[in-house]
Amino acid sequence: MFDLVIMVDWSAAASPGPASPSADRCWIAWADSATHSDAEYFRTRSACMKRIHELLTSHEGPACVGFDFPFGYPSGSGLGGGRNAASRIALDLVSDSTDRNNRFEVAASFNRAISGRSGPFWGCPATAASDYLTTKKPDFIHDKFEEWRVVEKFLRNERKEHSISTVWKLYTVGSVGSQSLTGLKELNDLAHLPDLAHRVKFWPFETNWEADLSGIILTEIWPSLNGHKLYDHPIKDARQVLACRDWLLDKITLGAAQEAFAAPDWLTPLEEKKCRIEEGWILGVR
Repeated sequence: MFDLVIMVDWSAAASPGPASPSADRCWIAWADSATHSDAEYFRTRSACMKRIHELLTSHEGPACVGFDFPFGYPSGSGLGGGRNAASRIALDLVSDSTDRNNRFEVAASFNRAISGRSGPFWGCPATAASDYLTTKKPDFIHDKFEEWRVVEKFLRNERKEHSISTVWKLYTVGSVGSQSLTGLKELNDLAHLPDLAHRVKFWPFETNWEADLSGIILTEIWPSLNGHKLYDHPIKDARQVLACRDWLLDKITLGAAQEAFAAPDWLTPLEEKKCRIEEGWILGVR
């Protein structure tokens, strides 16, 4: 089904990681027909994306690349998902080769446009706080959209996965909002590279779920869905990308991968459309 599978643990850090492999930086695990890689560590996002580009250009067939950050925002927020969200973020977000970035300024600008006050984005160092971005969570009083995406509400309410974080949280333990901002910016850049642009598709936005999985399929993953404790590596991030990769490889071997990319049959027609058009989905959540 895929000639190449890559799973990525992302980081929104604002400086390079240590020279020795460490937690809370970028990690990938990949496989093709001949190789199952060890977990690979990258000190910066730019180094990680360079490696992903290298792998993608060395494989001509279908590829799946999973990233552990949300690809979309709650329906009605106006930020959208997939390529639309990525291109909008990339207009303003700057991240250099050492990972310095302006994500807090961009989030404050989004807050100003969305609500005219602080929120829905929240969380930042005190030095980055302003009238439009606060260090602590403000009351969520937005009447056009909800705090959680459909997939997150399902995981929280039905699966009792309360460790999943809201895309609006930007800072401190459990935050994923900064990963989305920096990550979607990088996916926008990847999707515009001349040697890859014609192959890149954002799932499920541009694939109609499982209907068109040709080319390079960019997917959202949540590593906590896959057991990682059996893997022999001291760093959890490394174990998780290995577990995510092997989960998809097992699905492919069993002939069940196509179903993993399909919309859950319990979604209402309105929910399915929201997820396909704006919010996105997490690969493997059924």
